[in-house]
Amino acid sequence: MTIAARPPGLVNRLFPALAESSLRRYLSGQVASVLGSWTQNVTLNLLVYHLSGSAAILALLNFLLYGPQLVVAPIAGSRIRSENARRVTLCVLTASLLLTGSLITLSAFGVLGVKLILLHALAIGISSAIEVPARQVLLLTSLQDVSLTSNAVAMNTMVYNVGRMVGPTIAGFVYPTLGPRASFAIYVVALAFMATCVRSIRLSTNARPSRADSSLRDAVEYVMSDAFSARYLPILACIGLFAASYQTLVPLLADKAFHDAARFTGVFFACAGAGSLSSAVLLSSALGPRASARFITWAPWTAAAALTVLATTDAAVASMPAFFALGFSLTFAATSTNATIQRQCPEHVRGGLVGMYGMAYNGTMPFGYLLVGTVSEAIGVRHTFAAMALVLAMGVIAIIVWQRFKVQR
Repeated sequence: MTIAARPPGLVNRLFPALAESSLRRYLSGQVASVLGSWTQNVTLNLLVYHLSGSAAILALLNFLLYGPQLVVAPIAGSRIRSENARRVTLCVLTASLLLTGSLITLSAFGVLGVKLILLHALAIGISSAIEVPARQVLLLTSLQDVSLTSNAVAMNTMVYNVGRMVGPTIAGFVYPTLGPRASFAIYVVALAFMATCVRSIRLSTNARPSRADSSLRDAVEYVMSDAFSARYLPILACIGLFAASYQTLVPLLADKAFHDAARFTGVFFACAGAGSLSSAVLLSSALGPRASARFITWAPWTAAAALTVLATTDAAVASMPAFFALGFSLTFAATSTNATIQRQCPEHVRGGLVGMYGMAYNGTMPFGYLLVGTVSEAIGVRHTFAAMALVLAMGVIAIIVWQRFKVQR
């Protein structure tokens, strides 16, 4: 089929995928959905802490919200193909609407306690783990021009990072002023808007039917045989465990090293968020594929260097650019890996591969949170940053050496 010429203009030259109307619809719904999701999840954190006052229960809540990515995402992803991605996405959106409606109802009757919140969190975590690969496959199925794959994946990451920055701010304002039900209602509206956008997407006529018998084993075999996936998915797992878990240490560093938890926690998270957003904007621009090919190798080393700076400096003026570099490198590594494997992989393993990507990065982070939090109590926050940098570097070296050994053998 002939692809329509992209309209001229600076925005379309920098972000060529925006020329496609289906992608614009998808990203519009994704903006609303991600904002609403982060608003709800942060509200649940605030509500659980208000009800329990327990840091351990708060950690359990986040483990339930994000932990299912490790197991559910690769299994569900292996069953998602271009033919059923929209149907699965709409089913998950419906389930999310029911769960949020349940939270609103229980809260209205005054019976929403910690146990019920944790049960809802587990269900939300499972549905999110199914939704992530479904949305990724739907995103690429909607593309008429497959050459825009990298650009579309990076733009999706940019939208996610904007939501991650803005959603908690919305929750921080709405929860104390209007209560948790208002935050939940925001997510209901966001989900309804996302469902409307998904229904309006015109799927690509270029998509080839996938093999009906594809399985997780097919995706695993592809990863083992593809040099890029075999190297960078394990590296991404190391980054998720030993670098992305830095978020647990930010309040501790702000309090113990700089003696102003409220001020410096906000500053450091803002610096990391700015780095993450900068990386996403770069990769979603027309320069993205070239930048990804040239610099993906350096991303884990940049993260390790930033962690080393945080372990050794006592100056806030040095810590802020280190957090910026950390946010930039994490998003660069995750987005470049995702875009590259999706651009290269066969259609029949795409869903399973996206699920394995989610397992490698998002699925390992909850365990990293628990690990880093425990270690910091034993050896202190500075030494924990140093240990994270060392273990990350050793892990990356071990993966590279092992892959070279396999190739030579």
